[in-house]
This record gives sequence, C-alpha cells and structure tokens, in this order.
Amino acid sequence: MIRNSFRTSYFQYLLLILIITFGLMNYETVYALFVEQKYGYDAAQISVLITVGAVIGIIVQVWLLDRFIKRLGEMKLIRISLVMTAAALLLMLVTVNLGYLLLVSGLFFAFNAFLRPTLSTIIANAAGDRQGYAAGLSTTYTSIGSILGPVIAGQLFDWHIHMPYILGAGILASALFLTVHTSNNQQKRTAAHD
Repeated sequence: MIRNSFRTSYFQYLLLILIITFGLMNYETVYALFVEQKYGYDAAQISVLITVGAVIGIIVQVWLLDRFIKRLGEMKLIRISLVMTAAALLLMLVTVNLGYLLLVSGLFFAFNAFLRPTLSTIIANAAGDRQGYAAGLSTTYTSIGSILGPVIAGQLFDWHIHMPYILGAGILASALFLTVHTSNNQQKRTAAHD
C-alpha cells in the first residue's frame, strides 16, 4: 500500500500529512517536559496550557476554517499555516511568561488545526472515486508521523531541550516546497465549491 502511494497524484499531500503529524507529535511529546524545565510550571499550569490549546483548535476548525479557505484558498492557507506553525515552534524557545506561552501555544494549535482538514479535502478531491483508499493512505501516513515524532523528539530533548522544536520548525518550514507545484485551479478551490 505504501509503495503504491508513491504513484498517486496526491503523494505530495500524503507527505504533508506525515510532516504535520510529525510536527504536532514533536511538539506534544516533549511539551510538558519542556514547559516544566524551561518555565518551572507545575502539572496544573501545564494542563491549562494544553486545554487552552485544544479549545483554540476546536474553535478554529468549527468557526474559522471554512471562512479562511473561502478567503485564501486551500493552498495559500496551507502555506501560511506551515510558516506560522514553524514560527510558533521557534517562538517557544524564548522564555517570557505564562501569557506569552499561552499566546505562542495558541498560535501553534490554531494554525495546526487548519492543516489536517484542509489537506484531507485536497486528498479526497484528488482521489476521485478512490476516496476510501486515499483515506486509508492518509491514516497510514498519520500513523508514521505519530511513531517517528515522539521517538525523535524524545531523543533530541535528551540531547538539548530546544532541539525538538528547532528540528520541528525546520521540517515544517521546509515542507513548503511540497506546496509549490500546484495548479491555479487547485489554489482557488474552496471548501464550499468542492
């Protein structure tokens, strides 16, 4: 199944699914350790940060996603989200206060929340009558990212506390090259017209 995915017209988007999952898992895996070591926050403060991030993700997907896709188009939203999630990872390295950390974490969760549903729409549209197969591939690539993210993030965190976020930012930013070869029609397509 994986080998066959290399020949699909949407393979670049499957790679993006893997990359964003890796980036999210990279972030989440070491988040509590990072915040505890860098800021000295306890479990209660860390749980508030994670909860606020999750709520922001829900708000973005329920109330903002369709509006942003209609305004920007899928591909532009993906590009902006890749840049902003990478920037948020790098901003995590700066220690300020709880408000700053809430803002940066919220930024990461918000733009990450735009990515998966937008990519899933593109993959489903590109798959045509093979949407079930494409959904299976998307799940497979998500699983690969979910395996690699924690393993690599944990190793990097043991090496240096900032390394998971630096690598994650680099990988997310470099994923922009996967969005370069898209047609104008695809860029202008919106969720309302799919």
